[in-house]
Amino acid sequence: MRLDMSTEFSARTRAHNIKRLTSEPFDVLVIGGGIVGAGLIRDLALNGHFKAALIEKGDFSNGTSSATSQLIHGGFRYLIKRDFSLIKEARRERETLLRIAPNLVKPLPIAILNYKGDPYPLSGMQIAARYYNHLSKTDGAERACSYRDAAQIQRLVGPIETNSLKGCVVVWDSMVDDARLTLLTLKDAHQHGAVITNYVRFLESDAQYNSSSSGYTVRVEDAISGEQFEIAARKVVSATGPWTDRLWEKDSAYNGVPRLTTRKAKGIHILLPRLNPNRYGIAAFTRSEKRKKEKPRIVFTLSYDAELSAVGTTESDPGEDLDAVRPSSDEVDYLLAETARIFPTAAANRRDVVSAYAGVRPLIASKNGGFVSREHLIAESDSGVMYIYGGKLTTHRQIAEEAVNYIAEELQRPRHCKTGTNPLLNGEGSTRKNDALADADWERIVQRYGAGADAILTFIHRDPSLAEPMPEASTFLKAEVLYAFWGEMAMTLDDLLWRRMRIGLTAGQGVDAAPKIAQFLVERGHWDKAKVSAEVNAYRQHILDLNAELKIGLS
Repeated sequence: MRLDMSTEFSARTRAHNIKRLTSEPFDVLVIGGGIVGAGLIRDLALNGHFKAALIEKGDFSNGTSSATSQLIHGGFRYLIKRDFSLIKEARRERETLLRIAPNLVKPLPIAILNYKGDPYPLSGMQIAARYYNHLSKTDGAERACSYRDAAQIQRLVGPIETNSLKGCVVVWDSMVDDARLTLLTLKDAHQHGAVITNYVRFLESDAQYNSSSSGYTVRVEDAISGEQFEIAARKVVSATGPWTDRLWEKDSAYNGVPRLTTRKAKGIHILLPRLNPNRYGIAAFTRSEKRKKEKPRIVFTLSYDAELSAVGTTESDPGEDLDAVRPSSDEVDYLLAETARIFPTAAANRRDVVSAYAGVRPLIASKNGGFVSREHLIAESDSGVMYIYGGKLTTHRQIAEEAVNYIAEELQRPRHCKTGTNPLLNGEGSTRKNDALADADWERIVQRYGAGADAILTFIHRDPSLAEPMPEASTFLKAEVLYAFWGEMAMTLDDLLWRRMRIGLTAGQGVDAAPKIAQFLVERGHWDKAKVSAEVNAYRQHILDLNAELKIGLS
């Protein structure tokens, strides 16, 4: 069995791509490797007629795109704000993602609980739920329904508080691993000819775009080697999420007016031992805001895996730098209080928190100082640079389609959007598993890696010992560790543990696994011994910084 070299996406690929960035002119340069940038570069690549590149200052999905609620959803709560256009768009995009990425995007029923004192009557929620599902054309089994019997509701969702429970409505959304969706979107673009690199940062100190007859020259730095170089492109697009104003402020056309707001833009999630035994997600109106005479929010409880539940999210003002955003003790206590109210028998406290993470939403500032929900805005400055503001995980493909429509018209290129119909590396047709691999492992690998499953199988065929579980990370096989570096451009332990495998969110947060994985990479010739200590220390420091206020994990 031979490896399909077209699927390689490694440090070697990165080095080759950097050489191309330094020596070739491009039609479009995308700055930002989160979900919106990934959607944009995939659209450009699948469309054809564009020579396109993407750079990301850190790892792919290093910011908001690995810190979401991991929901593909229409935003049932936006019905409250009567934001029907956003809901319709999101419901349509959910259907598209279910179709093109069925191995990643999984349907999820969510029970929205209704208690006495909630801001909306159960009857109104029932009407809203029917309308919500009316907007979706997915399987008829995904019908909105409602329940009033407390015992029946508990059988569905687990040991929730039933005192003053009036009932619930059930609507259908979907769950996805946000970082993996971003990564596979980028890999799909790579396989269609896009030039993609992580750890290449736009230099803010030299952030003047030098317009010429052939386009722009952008100065960047390889964050790993420290080498600086220039990239030539006819069109530059910023898809940098909450960081977009940082680029805008360096634009020669900057007028002193920011486009984003950080007010109530920070959101955190906590991981707790599994709260509800069944597949249902749970949503409930909060009580904390009501005590402060503020409008209640909705808090979600979602089954993260067989052992953990994810609870989120908050809306707060980030006091720290966007590059160092982390959960605060007050935010964690807020979520714990809401969890204890909904699941009184769980009695979760700070000691029960397995892990926590934080992200900042790219909320668009309005003239009155508020924000425009999760809408998006595509704007072009007088210098000709395109900025994509706002948006969310669910609608990233549609945002990219709109942006490429503008780019195609401006550059006078044929336009054929294929992102809504072409499968996203979904693994259909992957070869049958090796006998060294258990059926359950093979099924999980196909679901997780899509078409990349064949490369993992090839690793195991060459060396059956790679079918063994990785010590201290037994959910994953040794072959998966190698594949993260060969086929997913992981460059560091943090890339692997936090975004490729998400072990950082589970019990122990990957601290014990880090040295064993680093040593395994030395044994396989990927790293030298000098790198082990640096990588392990860097990962431990990340976890220490993340947990600084929580007093969980490392001491």
